[in-house]
Amino acid sequence: MTEANYLKMDDFYLTHYLYIDLFLRENLFPEASPEDVSSVLKALKKYVSVENKLDIEIEKPGKRNYLIRFTILKKDDGTELLIAFTNWTVKKKAFEKEIKMENDSYTRWYFLNGNKMTYRKDMSDQNDYSTMNKSDLANAYLFDELSENDSEIGSTIKEYLNQGDITISDKIMANLILLKYQIFKKENDNVTKQAEYLAELFEQNKSETNLRGLQAAFNATKFQIELSK
Repeated sequence: MTEANYLKMDDFYLTHYLYIDLFLRENLFPEASPEDVSSVLKALKKYVSVENKLDIEIEKPGKRNYLIRFTILKKDDGTELLIAFTNWTVKKKAFEKEIKMENDSYTRWYFLNGNKMTYRKDMSDQNDYSTMNKSDLANAYLFDELSENDSEIGSTIKEYLNQGDITISDKIMANLILLKYQIFKKENDNVTKQAEYLAELFEQNKSETNLRGLQAAFNATKFQIELSK
């Protein structure tokens, strides 16, 4: 295959979205190692362009392997989308023999904009930022398509954390957003310290039953840190 090196999005978005969406969701391949995931992401960045699609086959125990097809759709208005098709059928909860676009095969779409990669629901025109608290606003800035919002993330999340009256789940959520931002900024020393601080927060509050979803998000973020090394 010819190398395209077409995709310009920051690796932060690749490691965040594609690990969660193509390995964890639907229990597709949760046992993947950082090396497994990294090899997929490197191939994607190297080979995929508007002209080149990329088919990947991941060997799995059982009857069928896991197939992923990456393509870029360029619309008439210049909008670009990265699309990941798979051979997983959501209805039957099984891998099909091949990728069938007309079936309900599991598919993910991402809008591409410079160094940003964004879900449709996270686009700035889909959200009313004026109604959000500072934690949600910082998260929206990180994952929307507007790079000019990125410089506001750190101060916005710290402003939220400086409030005295937030619940432990809100405190952990805000600190997770801060950790994500530090990964995005490649602040490696801060990432290490922040991950240790979050681990302590979870340990101190392990009797709380409502933190399971946040713990899963933290585990995925720790995997993302490994991918970023």
